[in-house]
Amino acid sequence: MPRRQISFQPGSYYHIYNRGHNRQIIFFERDNYIHFLRKLRKYLIENNAADAIAYYLMPNHYYLLVYLKVDGFSNLMQAFTLVVCQGD
Repeated sequence: MPRRQISFQPGSYYHIYNRGHNRQIIFFERDNYIHFLRKLRKYLIENNAADAIAYYLMPNHYYLLVYLKVDGFSNLMQAFTLVVCQGD
């Protein structure tokens, strides 16, 4: 997956989004949405890496508006995505 050319800066707001490959569904049922939100809270919010200002979850994509608190957000987001996909 390509990485951003600019780096994320703590103390800034960012619009984060991701879509299923070929616009395929990523949330199949209610429990998938709940799993995603629980992992978001556990890996990003409770670790004090970011504040979730807003989120919007659709069957084939999601949007997050986050306020970053730490450096290395790209790595944190990559790890979060892997955990969500693996069903940790």
